[in-house]
Amino acid sequence: MGGTSGALYSIFFSALAQGLEASASNASGVASTNIWTTALTSTLAKLYTYTRARPPSRTLVDPLAAFVETIKQGSFASAVKAAQDATEATKNLEAKAGRSAYVGDTLKDKNIPDPGAWGVKIILESLQK
Repeated sequence: MGGTSGALYSIFFSALAQGLEASASNASGVASTNIWTTALTSTLAKLYTYTRARPPSRTLVDPLAAFVETIKQGSFASAVKAAQDATEATKNLEAKAGRSAYVGDTLKDKNIPDPGAWGVKIILESLQK
């Protein structure tokens, strides 16, 4: 995947791997919910150092942030649902960052969700299966 989304996906997954390694360094080798939550929280913070996008921005940050914030308080399934809802909400948002910010309102006018957000949604749904 190219463009802004590709770079942010790469940063996110790299930071997630680093966060899991750091969070699990004292664990028994099992990635508990607490380890995942800690790693995801640090991953989102790391991602924010590379992008000005913050929810709501019509970017992949919208479903990622919704997922991370929800998983802190609930189950994986509820976090995936929050990401799905955030992705759908991008249909009606004005683009503030990423590729959607400079292609105009074409996607919004056609009621199409942000492509980067859609990718996050698909990844998370696939992990749930």
